[in-house]
Amino acid sequence: MGSSPQVVDWNSDGRRDMVSGDRNGYFNVFIETGSGLEAHYKMLLLNGDTINVGNNSQPAVADWDCDGRKDLLLGSQDGYIRLYLNQTTDTWPMFQDYSYIKCGGVSINQYRINPYVVDLDQDGKRDLVCGAQDGYLHFYQNVGSDTSPTFATKETLRTTTGTLIQPSGTYRVGSRCGFCDWNNDGALDFLISGYDGYIEVYLGEAVGVEEKPVKLIPVNFAISPNPAHSSINISYHLDRAVNGSLTIYDATGRQIALLESGKLTEGSHSLNWEARVQAGVYLCNLNVGAKTFTKKFILTD
Repeated sequence: MGSSPQVVDWNSDGRRDMVSGDRNGYFNVFIETGSGLEAHYKMLLLNGDTINVGNNSQPAVADWDCDGRKDLLLGSQDGYIRLYLNQTTDTWPMFQDYSYIKCGGVSINQYRINPYVVDLDQDGKRDLVCGAQDGYLHFYQNVGSDTSPTFATKETLRTTTGTLIQPSGTYRVGSRCGFCDWNNDGALDFLISGYDGYIEVYLGEAVGVEEKPVKLIPVNFAISPNPAHSSINISYHLDRAVNGSLTIYDATGRQIALLESGKLTEGSHSLNWEARVQAGVYLCNLNVGAKTFTKKFILTD
């Protein structure tokens, strides 16, 4: 059982590249040149050694420490997750030493672990979801900060009807997952596959965590268009009235606009914001009770 590939803009040129682990434990990068993928096999460390985790490497690429550079997580057959922090630039990441991802001070260990970095509970902090040989999806909630993640005790994803989620097929093992908005409804969905090769889609509002079923995005928070030129549309839905706010921030964290504040009414909300600010990256925060949902958007000239 080899490693599933992931699409990522590895060299920050705006094209979709591909990264992959493999059965022999290496980490491979495939660069899109405009006329196809060019392989950069067996990525090296800064000292010239080859990156290798032993067997069945599984990569996840994310800016782990929020310094604007892509970092690398590598799952392995032995069950540990190695964290390699980027030592160079976001244009061509390079790595050297690694540390193990821990939960409660102990290194996370699941045989043939397959990590994925995603803000599953939509609280503005990236969490960790891991497939493994046992076929389940294991959720590690980030109880630290987005710049320095620390994780709560492992939980297991299940549907809101209580059924533990596993791949379909005869052999319901070797789970791997990916997250996206599959049906473009503003909610976070995910795909799961396993040893038998089937791929299944779970829509966000049908999934929770063990014994605590929750909607992944209970507010269906969305921004369009993105990127935008002169204005954006912000929409969300509330199942009940709640105190909250809707705020725009720039990339430095400075508040640009307070669009709504106080009692937010039940039902669907939609409003337009005229962007009388310079081009750049901005954040829209929707605060609903004790939770904050964040959407990043880009304004162009």
